[in-house]
Amino acid sequence: MIKLKNLLLIFIGLALQGNVIAQSRPEIVTIKTDIYTTIYNTEYQQPIVVEYTIFCKPDSPTYDRAGITFKAYPGLRGSSASDYSDNVWDKGHMAPASTFGCSKKWLMETFSYANCALQHQGLNRGTWAALERFERNLAGVYQDIDVHITIFFSDKWTTNSDPARIPSSFIKEISYQESNGKRKSLSFEFPNEDTTGRSFWEFLMK
Repeated sequence: MIKLKNLLLIFIGLALQGNVIAQSRPEIVTIKTDIYTTIYNTEYQQPIVVEYTIFCKPDSPTYDRAGITFKAYPGLRGSSASDYSDNVWDKGHMAPASTFGCSKKWLMETFSYANCALQHQGLNRGTWAALERFERNLAGVYQDIDVHITIFFSDKWTTNSDPARIPSSFIKEISYQESNGKRKSLSFEFPNEDTTGRSFWEFLMK
């Protein structure tokens, strides 16, 4: 896994509570599953960091996601379906369902509100999805594909009765080991807006 950046230095003094780790800031918890780690802000009702390693290969058989719905993570105050209703926000998987489709258990773990963010549908269904396909293809060529996502927030909230805070942007770092044994990283920064028709390479950080 990519090491958590300076942002995470504030998360000290962990107290283990099952799979949910309470941080020194009471609104911040860390959730560890078999496939991803999420640092979650219960006040925002959104993840702020998500990390995962790609285990499935592009040619692996995949399970059908039909009928699988998002569920609340046990014991977590998080977002709900109402945050994503009658607006432009998708339930944007951070650890992608298609990336973990080689295992039924892993696939189902991605359908958690602990693993999704309010993501503009024009970003989620186009540019972001294309980058997810790119990282899956990397897993067919290189070893140890690690992904680190950091989420930044606007001052806007959803308008339902228990609102969630709306992200302003996402930074995704993809790290992998090349054939010479050296690691290479690519970082992309996406505004949380409609990016229909745009290539993810436009958002590569220099």
